Amino acid sequence: MWAYTVPVPSTEPLHVHIDELWNIFKGRKQDLLQLKNELTVDVFLGYRSNSDNAGVEVPSKSLEMFVDLQVPFGLSIIIT
Repeated sequence: MWAYTVPVPSTEPLHVHIDELWNIFKGRKQDLLQLKNELTVDVFLGYRSNSDNAGVEVPSKSLEMFVDLQVPFGLSIIIT
């Protein structure tokens, strides 16, 4: 497993984290697609809140990474 944490403050909206991640790796898109031939490539996102009615909204532009890499948009939501 390889993990990368985007250098964005946790207080920023989720789409800012997604956009920054894609800005960093977009130039390696073909490499990532090639990896998919032999390995599992996925993007793990987490959202933590202390409110039982919290939610997220992700602009369509921020979903580009998932469409281009042909991977699902999965989101782990933790309420503390």
